[in-house]
Amino acid sequence: MQNAENNPVVNDPSGNPTGPEKLLRQPSKHNPVLFNDHGMRAGWRFLLFLVLVRVVVIPLVFMALHPFRHALGSYVGDFAEFLLMLGVWAATYMMARLERRSFFAYGLRDSVPLRHFLSGIATGFAALTLMLLVLHLFHYFDFGPQHMRGLALWRATLANLLAFAVVAVFEETAFRGYPLHTLTDGIGFWPSAVLMSLLFAYVHRQNPGEAPMGIAAVFAFGMMLAFSLWRTGSLLWAIGFHFMWDFSETFIYGVPDSGFVSPEHLLTAKFSGPAWITGGTVGPEGSIFIFLVLAAVAIVVHFQYSTRHFEFRPSETTKDTRVHEG
Repeated sequence: MQNAENNPVVNDPSGNPTGPEKLLRQPSKHNPVLFNDHGMRAGWRFLLFLVLVRVVVIPLVFMALHPFRHALGSYVGDFAEFLLMLGVWAATYMMARLERRSFFAYGLRDSVPLRHFLSGIATGFAALTLMLLVLHLFHYFDFGPQHMRGLALWRATLANLLAFAVVAVFEETAFRGYPLHTLTDGIGFWPSAVLMSLLFAYVHRQNPGEAPMGIAAVFAFGMMLAFSLWRTGSLLWAIGFHFMWDFSETFIYGVPDSGFVSPEHLLTAKFSGPAWITGGTVGPEGSIFIFLVLAAVAIVVHFQYSTRHFEFRPSETTKDTRVHEG
């Protein structure tokens, strides 16, 4: 099957495009609410993506998992995340076909992917570890003894590495992939980053043990990760940071992650002190000091990647649409 990027625009005898190209290149004079001179407006493309994910992908995932929920046991959540990731990829692919872009155009194209990914991993581990070390020095945190050993530890390590890699890829592509890039095409990068970070925080409200401070921290996380996209030009750094932060919280140190405490962890860590310092049931993301940590990470990104590399070129069907810098 030919890729849509290589397919020529098909015209009817009157010279007008047909198929998906007709939808995206519809002249604005026909319906200025839905279209501009270059095709379907960015806001409508964004809403179409949300409909695909919310109305099609999510119900299909729950339908697919329903017969196996008892057999999967405690791994049902991990399989759900994996299927949701595939669903977001499918929705992104369909929208990329409509827009005549590459699937990788929404933050997954990177000239140095391994360097950015490993840098994000290192920064994520260092940021959380340094935060916990400071809390330990002031007697608000104890790393505790080792909880798992032997073969059980190795199995749990592998399972958690895979699970949190899926979570990081899913959430970054779902919130800072197609949606953020497409909104940028309409309203600019930073307004789009704010809107997607608000949505990112909103969906975390359902996490067990979550609190207002934790929700505010999730928004700050979203903005910091968007800043890494702005500077690196890809999602690979953000995926690496997101993956290692969650893996370190949940598995290495065994502390709450947005209110979730996993039964599988390396260390048996324990907080003691007021929730505004320790994070309480939320974990480190519920501590007031998380905002200092995220600010420090943003400074590291600023000096490590000193110039903007984010670039979202208009597709062939919207080639004259300007991408604002915010």
